[in-house]
Amino acid sequence: MTAPTPTLLAEALSLLVQLNESSTRPDPREALAPLRARHPRTRMRLLRHREALDDSMQYGLLLTETGVGTATLSWAPERAIPWSLRGTQRTAESMLLRVNGEALAIEEAMAYLDVMWERTELLDRLISVCLIKQELAENPVRLAPGVLQDAMDAFRRARGLLTVADTERWMRARTLSHAALEELVEREAAIAELKRRVVADRGQAWLAENVGALDRARVATVRFAERAEAERFLDLVRARMVDGGEHAVRAFGAAAAAEFAASATLTGVELTEVVRCELPESLAGPLFLAELSEVLGPVPDEPGWRVVQVLARTRAASDARADRAVAEAVFAQWLAERREVAQIEWFWGDAAKTPTGAPVHRP
Repeated sequence: MTAPTPTLLAEALSLLVQLNESSTRPDPREALAPLRARHPRTRMRLLRHREALDDSMQYGLLLTETGVGTATLSWAPERAIPWSLRGTQRTAESMLLRVNGEALAIEEAMAYLDVMWERTELLDRLISVCLIKQELAENPVRLAPGVLQDAMDAFRRARGLLTVADTERWMRARTLSHAALEELVEREAAIAELKRRVVADRGQAWLAENVGALDRARVATVRFAERAEAERFLDLVRARMVDGGEHAVRAFGAAAAAEFAASATLTGVELTEVVRCELPESLAGPLFLAELSEVLGPVPDEPGWRVVQVLARTRAASDARADRAVAEAVFAQWLAERREVAQIEWFWGDAAKTPTGAPVHRP
């Protein structure tokens, strides 16, 4: 394999001229389709940048030859802002929000949302967003108009937006235009289709490697904000559990009721059916080995702790919930594999720009 051929470079540059001189904003998938068809061995990614100063859009193109390298192409018409100068940061661009004159910088918001780095779910989700964007750019998902309308209807139903007025209020609260809402729904629909594609490729292999992953258990769960309170509750339950079986279940319920009335740190009590692969392995392993009526915990459960009693267990069932559980687990594995080898750079806070190939850098 060699670097991009002169023919490919010429055709790619011609496409960029066409796109950047166009008065419309074309669909990147459709724009790249002919070029991809003529050069199937080259990975292509169309880059878009909207300049906030004049709302202009410009396109660049990445051409990647596996095992060789990546060529970056750009072209700007006369009087347009060249690609290399787009996105030049102004002071306000480091700000996320201003309320009554009080500004909140992006790095401050990230610190608040992530509890000063003690929890990294948000950061991991942002990395996942980038990985998904990359995959959809290199291997686009085509959505029929009917699919998009169904996705919009499902999006509104899931949020209780059953009338036009409800939808418009929801959009105003988030400062979303109709175009931005349609783009958001299209992105969600594309991700859903990507999940289906990943599961179709890897689902059977995952099931073969994870025997018992769809087994289920009925459990009673009590959640606490603080570990010390969860441990105190566990001691209380065990002191009441003279015998196992039904007596143990009543003891757990009585202790939970007493705590619900007295404890300020108790955050939830529930009876649920769980699927093994939906649980963290730190809980799934002990839960599916425990005796019935046994009490487990405290188990970390962001943002607190939980104590669990096993009420019943059943073998794997084939239904819609099992399908969803498999899809989520397979897609999470797919993302984890890509995150493991991704080149990640943070450009905010006190973090220095990490070099190419470095692990995740968190300030």
